[in-house]
Formats: sequence, structure tokens, C-alpha cells
Amino acid sequence: ESIILNTKCVLEKAIKAGGTTIRSYESSEGVHGRFQQELLVHNKKSEPCPNCKTEILKIVVNGRGTYYCPKCQKKK
Repeated sequence: ESIILNTKCVLEKAIKAGGTTIRSYESSEGVHGRFQQELLVHNKKSEPCPNCKTEILKIVVNGRGTYYCPKCQKKK
């Protein structure tokens, strides 16, 4: 239940910010993906996690780069 509630909050915030566009992109309505500024670990390989200071890692999943903190975001 908590995951669903928090997911809705994040999605609403992302929509208000124009989504998460990693590269320069502008929609036909002139919207830019400003929610990318909220991302805490994306594109920050080797930098300290903002939560625990553990080094952020990058792995490739299905051909795409994925950034994560091995302490805060445990792989299963």
C-alpha cells in the first residue's frame, strides 16, 4: 500500500515537471523533461550516494545503463 501511494506521488510530480527526458528534448507542446533534475543517482557513476555515501555503480541491463547504490538499492 505504501509503495502504491508513493508511486502515485512521484508520478504526479514527474508529470508536472514535464517527465524525465535524459537528453535535450522538447515536446510539441514545448514541454521539457525537467524531472530529470530530481534523479539522485542517474549518470553519477563513482560518485557517493546522496543517502549513505556508498559509491554509485553502473551496470548494463538489456543494453541500457542502470545506476544504483549497492547499499540502498540491493539487487535480488
